[in-house]
Amino acid sequence: MSNESVDGLARELTSELFELSISLDLIGNAAASRIGINQTDLICLFLLVRHGPMSPGQIASSLGLTTAAISAMAARLEAGGYAHREIDPNDRRRVLMHASPTGSQQAFSLFDDFYQAIIDLLGAADREDVEKLTSLLVQFRGILVEHAATIRGKK
Repeated sequence: MSNESVDGLARELTSELFELSISLDLIGNAAASRIGINQTDLICLFLLVRHGPMSPGQIASSLGLTTAAISAMAARLEAGGYAHREIDPNDRRRVLMHASPTGSQQAFSLFDDFYQAIIDLLGAADREDVEKLTSLLVQFRGILVEHAATIRGKK
């Protein structure tokens, strides 16, 4: 494939992924608003569900926020019954955020129809193609994280 062709495909893919990001923001904002939190709170809850208990520092690093912002977020998530804080049993000086199973179920059940639509979409696709796409998206996410760190580091 020529450099010009690769450049065009890269620009097209990047544009589509940015459009996808906008669409993800729309569904995230709608879901968060529906349950009375903001989208960043919902993203935090997703991280807790996906990765398990996390410290405020880990959450702050993952989201590019300050630990002070995480403290306010933790209070909102606790108030809504979506998460709770506990002392880390391995380090009594540290606090861990835990997702509430009931709160998480309530929040993410809003996506049940979305998940079903994805299942229907993937049912018509070749498994190998989906695996390749997933691999590319993981690599793309890595590039995004690295580039965000680079941008944050520039003054």
